Amino acid sequence: MKKRIFCLGIIAALMVVIGAVRVDAQATASAALQGTITDQSEAAIKGTKVEITNKEQGWARGTETNDTGFYRFELLPAGTYGIRVGAAGFSTAEAKDVVLQVGATTTQNFTLKPGAVSETIEVTSAAPLVDIQKTDVSTNITPQQIQELPLIGRDIADLAYLSPGVKAADSYDPTKNRYSILSVNGQGGRNVNVTVNGVDNKDNTVGGPVMQLPAEAVQEFQISTQRFSAVNGRSEGAAINVITKSGTNAYHGSIFGFFRDEAMNAEQKLPDPKHNKYDYTTPPYSRQWFGGSVGGPIKKDKVFAFFAIERQREHTSIAEQPTSLAELNLVTSLGAQPAATVPRRSSRTALPVAWIGTSTANTTFTYRSLRRAITASTTRATAPSI
Repeated sequence: MKKRIFCLGIIAALMVVIGAVRVDAQATASAALQGTITDQSEAAIKGTKVEITNKEQGWARGTETNDTGFYRFELLPAGTYGIRVGAAGFSTAEAKDVVLQVGATTTQNFTLKPGAVSETIEVTSAAPLVDIQKTDVSTNITPQQIQELPLIGRDIADLAYLSPGVKAADSYDPTKNRYSILSVNGQGGRNVNVTVNGVDNKDNTVGGPVMQLPAEAVQEFQISTQRFSAVNGRSEGAAINVITKSGTNAYHGSIFGFFRDEAMNAEQKLPDPKHNKYDYTTPPYSRQWFGGSVGGPIKKDKVFAFFAIERQREHTSIAEQPTSLAELNLVTSLGAQPAATVPRRSSRTALPVAWIGTSTANTTFTYRSLRRAITASTTRATAPSI
């Protein structure tokens, strides 16, 4: 009986993992690579062996060209790859750093020269920047842009403004005042469909994203504004396809911290109705924003892990209107204790975790988990007592 329960548990775990792969594939949280292999007379070379190697994780996949010299790899994780092709009677050709972006198809062609198989020719020409296979209007935000461009609120959705037709819109939900609300081609911010690693991240009640990811966890994303594929449905405004980082064969990590303290704030002019004058004081305001990430191999070339966390704490206040404060001071004899400032406190924690494992040379199983300790900012306000 115990053996049977154990077997059922293993089957259930496999179904969860395979299910995660299916979701990723349906939402196109992957990339594709294709190309044509010809000789110097531009004749197709049938049966050419094509092998690709993921630079970050070390795993490899292989295929052969068809009668027209065409090859294609589907459902590849976005990243940097090395490509090696070879055929009998021809020199081996190699392209070392081919970048695949999420939701895009990269074309890398090769022209082989007659020679020994042991002779290797490095191909230095870059793959075309334009994806000739797609029909949608989209913009890819690269890992370099996410890492190097400034983000005041550390919300990667701000980078979507780099796409033509995207601008900021007013917040429609008081719980999402710190989220980037995107208006695409004149549409409202509610009709933008967001997926993370192929999993739906859309608020079914008011629209827009449900969860805000830490910038340290995001690898890249694609925003499609027109004619996007039906797999990115449930939207008439835009489709944003986000993928998170994963572990590699090298241990890597990051740490950051942004701090503001009351001692560094400028003085403000606040009313003092009791003495019929104004006081210059420093209102309470402090903010701590810190976090980091770490990733690496559990088993080299096979199983990898990545972890990231981000924490924000903010203590601030709102100055009371001078007229209202003066009126409240008229009833201090009744026990009222008016305050010139109303304190506000907020905090937010985002905690995504991603795991990636490769079981065979031609199959990649993916499991990614996202966790949010606090789904929205918590604000506590203390009104003047009367």
